[in-house]
Amino acid sequence: MLLPAAMKWKYWTERGDWRGDRAYLLERDGAITAFAGLWPVTFGSGADAVRGVHLIDWASAREAPGAGLALVQKLAAMFDFILAIGGSDMTQTVLPAFGFAECARQWEGARPLRPLAQMFTHQRRDWKLPARFARNTIWALRPVRGAGPCKFVEVAPERINAETNTRGMPRPAAFFQFLAKCPMTPFRFFAIVDGERECGYFVLSLVRGQARVAGLWLSEGASDWRAAYAVALQAARRIRGANEVIAVGTGAQTKDAAAEAGFHVLAGPPVYLLNKKGKLRLPPDFQFQLSDDDHAFLDTGAADYRT
Repeated sequence: MLLPAAMKWKYWTERGDWRGDRAYLLERDGAITAFAGLWPVTFGSGADAVRGVHLIDWASAREAPGAGLALVQKLAAMFDFILAIGGSDMTQTVLPAFGFAECARQWEGARPLRPLAQMFTHQRRDWKLPARFARNTIWALRPVRGAGPCKFVEVAPERINAETNTRGMPRPAAFFQFLAKCPMTPFRFFAIVDGERECGYFVLSLVRGQARVAGLWLSEGASDWRAAYAVALQAARRIRGANEVIAVGTGAQTKDAAAEAGFHVLAGPPVYLLNKKGKLRLPPDFQFQLSDDDHAFLDTGAADYRT
């Protein structure tokens, strides 16, 4: 997370979908008192563009009380909205005091892919390990359901363009090209194909044996979320070194679709929004996904299996 190559990519590598700065800090007498790393997104373009950020790295010094709040207030004046997904217990406690309100709650889906390899690399190797291995073997053998005629085709990142997407963060091709430059986490990009028609796209990353559905975007007019999650599962199965696959989303429609496709689905963290200017208006079925913060590439130094 703090490797120089990772920091350079997150904060200084060029992003074609964002021209502004991506990190800010407060100083007092030459010492850093607060820092915020930004994961930006823009809705619309031109004069009507709504620009917001997610605070993917946020910290303040204990000896400088109020510095974190002062930095957030500064950023709130600079941008139209600020997002925060999950975070530590302390973060979730202080966010409402800063003016953040819970706007959604994520679900988390997981499925073991290679239970034996997962067992030997699992972060919890205790007396429950044999039972966990047996359970995961049963889960891994369950059929993937609902793909129908849909297939997946691996594509170059510049082939994906979800800039006009209304059910998830609008992401132009430049965003996916930026993900492809990540020095610590490999990303792979796929189109969902039904016959001759591309009906959506998804992105997979791989971190310490865990394949992550970084994002899934359906094309205009497409609505079969179950088929989309099913083909994402099929693609994850073919990735060498992937012992488990996870996905996240928000709302009952995608939660049910992921469960029907074969994911084991549980409740996930809350999504907080600071929208003092009132410019951001999201539809009820809007999807917050792993690519909307740093969880698509976050590596804490140890495995983080959900099953």
